[in-house]
Amino acid sequence: MDYRWEAGLWVALSLSLYALGINYLAPLWAAKKPQRPWAEGLEEVALGIYFLGIPAFALLRGAILPRFMGFTHLDWLGGIGPSVQVALFFALLFSVIMLLCHQVGSEARTNHSVLLSFKQAIYFQTHWAFYRAFAIPLLGLASGTLAGLVLSIGELFLLLREKPNPFTIFHLGSLAVATGVIFLYSRNFLYCLAFHWLLQELMARIKR
Repeated sequence: MDYRWEAGLWVALSLSLYALGINYLAPLWAAKKPQRPWAEGLEEVALGIYFLGIPAFALLRGAILPRFMGFTHLDWLGGIGPSVQVALFFALLFSVIMLLCHQVGSEARTNHSVLLSFKQAIYFQTHWAFYRAFAIPLLGLASGTLAGLVLSIGELFLLLREKPNPFTIFHLGSLAVATGVIFLYSRNFLYCLAFHWLLQELMARIKR
C-alpha cells in the first residue's frame, strides 16, 4: 500500500476515535468513573495513546515522514528569527482580542498549572503535526500546512452532543494557526512546541 494511502487511514482512525470519544466514551466515563487512584492514570494512558501513540505508530510504519512533522532536516538558525517575529505578532493579536472580548469563554476559572500546560502543548503539537505531515506530501508545504489546519480545527466541531465551547474553539484554533505559520518558516517541531507553550501561557494569564 502506498504510504500516503496508509497515512490517510491513520488520519481517518484519529478523527473517528476523536468523534467517538468526545461524543460517547468521555460522557460515559464521566458518569461511571470509579473513585479509585488508578482511574486518573487510565485517563492519561488513553490520552497518551491517542495524541502520541497514533502518530508514533504511523511514523514507525513509514506512513508519515519525520521531516513533515518537523523532526528532521532542521534549520535551527534560519528558522528562529521568523518564528520569533510570528510569535510576537500572534502574542499581540491574541492579547488584543482577549482583552477586548474578556468574556469570550464561559469556562470556570481554574488553578493554572505550568506543567499541565506544557503537557497539553506536547499533545496538541504532536497531534497537529501528524495531520500536517499527512497533507504535505499530497499538496505541498503551504497547501498541506493549510489542509492540516483545516483538519485540526475541523476536528473541534465533531462534538455533536452539545454546542462546542467558543473559548475552546478560539483557544485551540488560534494556537493551531499560529504554530502552523511558525512551521512554514521554521519546519521545526520544537520551535512550534516552544512557542505554543509560551502563547498558551500568555493566554492563560490574560484570561485570569
